[in-house]
Amino acid sequence: MNERGDGTVPQRLFWERHASPRSVWLLVATYPVVVLAVYRRSRGLAAAVVVSVLLSLRVSPPATDDAWATRVVRGEQVWLDRGLGSEPWTLALLALGALVQFATFRAASRRRGRRTAVGTAASVGLMGLFFDRMARLYEGHASGDGGAGRD
Repeated sequence: MNERGDGTVPQRLFWERHASPRSVWLLVATYPVVVLAVYRRSRGLAAAVVVSVLLSLRVSPPATDDAWATRVVRGEQVWLDRGLGSEPWTLALLALGALVQFATFRAASRRRGRRTAVGTAASVGLMGLFFDRMARLYEGHASGDGGAGRD
């Protein structure tokens, strides 16, 4: 259950399990595999990604929020609860990440190796910035200051 105590189906089936560091890092690791699957047009790699995502939902929920990856997911929940517009810089970062990912998948579908590699690296870097922001948002929320590290 989350701190509000709601035991909704999405909370129990998605958020709690996704907050496990194993789930977070498994999903992060699948991103380059998805890009590679598009680049190679590989159904096998695409199937492996689907299996990985399904497995990520089978992990046990974390007992604490000690892990950085858990705080990232908890920060996403805080952000969504507050509304996407509550964090304009974060929303801009997410929009930039989406554009880079779109360009990456376009390059992969056209088999442009260098652009695909650069886009994948840039996407992972932007993901890291977003994750850092979400962890700091949660830490500020949990400590009661409402948004530690607010930019």
